[in-house]
Amino acid sequence: MAKIFKNNIYLILVMVASLMISWPLFLPGYFSHHDDLQVMRIFEMRKCIEDLQIPCRWVPDMGYGNGYPLFNYYNPLPYYVGAILSFVLGYVISAKALFLIAIFLGGVSMFFLAKEIFGKEPAMVAAILYQLAPYKALDLYVRGALAESFALGIVPFCFLFVIKLLREDRKVYFWGLSLSLAALLISHNIMTLVFVPILLIFCIFSIFFEKSKNIRLLLFSLVVGLGLAAFFIIPSYFEKDLVQIDNLTRLDLDFRAHFATVNQLFLDRSWGYGASFPGPNDTISLQIGWPHWAIVTISFFWAIFSFKKANSKMALLFFTIFVLAIFMTHIRSAFVWEQIGILRFAQFPWRFLSAAIFTASLLGAYLISNINNKYKIYLTILIGVITIILNWNYFKPEIFYPNIGDIEKLSGEEWETQQKAAILDYLPQTGVQPREGAPANPLIINGQANISNFVNRSSRWKFNVDVDEKSRIEAPVFDFPKWRVFVDGKKIAHDNKNYLGRIAFELTEGEHAVEGKLENTPIRTLSNTITLISIIVLGLITLYGKNRKFFR
Repeated sequence: MAKIFKNNIYLILVMVASLMISWPLFLPGYFSHHDDLQVMRIFEMRKCIEDLQIPCRWVPDMGYGNGYPLFNYYNPLPYYVGAILSFVLGYVISAKALFLIAIFLGGVSMFFLAKEIFGKEPAMVAAILYQLAPYKALDLYVRGALAESFALGIVPFCFLFVIKLLREDRKVYFWGLSLSLAALLISHNIMTLVFVPILLIFCIFSIFFEKSKNIRLLLFSLVVGLGLAAFFIIPSYFEKDLVQIDNLTRLDLDFRAHFATVNQLFLDRSWGYGASFPGPNDTISLQIGWPHWAIVTISFFWAIFSFKKANSKMALLFFTIFVLAIFMTHIRSAFVWEQIGILRFAQFPWRFLSAAIFTASLLGAYLISNINNKYKIYLTILIGVITIILNWNYFKPEIFYPNIGDIEKLSGEEWETQQKAAILDYLPQTGVQPREGAPANPLIINGQANISNFVNRSSRWKFNVDVDEKSRIEAPVFDFPKWRVFVDGKKIAHDNKNYLGRIAFELTEGEHAVEGKLENTPIRTLSNTITLISIIVLGLITLYGKNRKFFR
């Protein structure tokens, strides 16, 4: 036991640091944050799992009770994990568990990445810098950006397995890169936008730097990773015009209002729980972090003066990415944002701080790796202690709610608030924002009928109706491709010609069993098929790859 402890002391210290910033998650109840929909999303995802709507695309209770295609567009991975955990832990504890997983993922993944490139002691410095960056506290306890935090925990694994696979063609590294890339792609759209280009640059640099013969294996692993995530990334992009996606970039979500200033990035250490506003009057912190930017500066000059050393070139790559990331947070980069249209969906330019803290942490490891062994441990401890002292106090929520559990969060006013929150994010093109919650039963617009036994599930609904006179019925569900309506087992035509854009249809006299089903569009079918093929390919490579000379 003592030997295991000694051999893993640096990783253990990283885990201790992770515990230090996760202490609020062990308190009873729940805590305040901006994106207070984590419990609701887990609740909706669990309904999908129970209904076998896999992959989950439509959720029935959001959209103010009219449902909408949340997980056709919004990153699903954390909520699949949360939904599975909820069977044991319940919803509120599962939400806190996801934040905890994100924290530990970040520390562990950065430790192993930095260890692979720079060594054990430098790896501990990188992990602590990464874990205790103010931007991480902003995501966790101010914004409540669970999916983004999850993605930031996965990102270092992608880079790690690129290096591993280029150095050694083993199955475990092939699996690691494919799965970690897929996990990133389905964890957070904007972190994908930020980090995939950086990962590709890193791949090119590493191929040249490592002089590896495993280039085709690397490319194949990346393709398989894309294929595994196809069920989500293809519809989320190619079906974006089916929802009012421009709501994500209008008014207070326009990127032009959210550039950071030099003072905010480098000097200001004030902390707040407010919001990002136009100009320098934000009531949240947008700092890179002390001592992060100082370490970056020192590392740059060290790399310049020791350019011939092998890892100095890698450090200069990280420094270049750091500078570009900071540039993208500043208004001077506005012309780039204007020219690259997809960037507008990032909404907040300061989100590029994610790339800045990633590279700053690795540069901290680089700096330690170049210190004489006699002093290395002392500088490692010094940087770790300074980072904790300067930034630990940021890692706490503004308000604790000790008496909130599943019942309180999923009933009454809290339930209604979550139902109508973020309603405009993925509202179908034919939908209109409702001013009140959806009715408990379908509406009889005209005619005479009696409706009973209405059940609204995650991707289907049904009811019985006794029609006395030809009637027009409106289901309390937004229309969206491809909702289909069946009466007594036969498909009938429906429309959304009503005020809110709900599903409506006409029924003739008699007793009927009515059912609505959400079917796949050709794009969804194609994307599901690509993911299924990728799973099969990954399995075949694992079973037969060595025989086919994929691996040694």
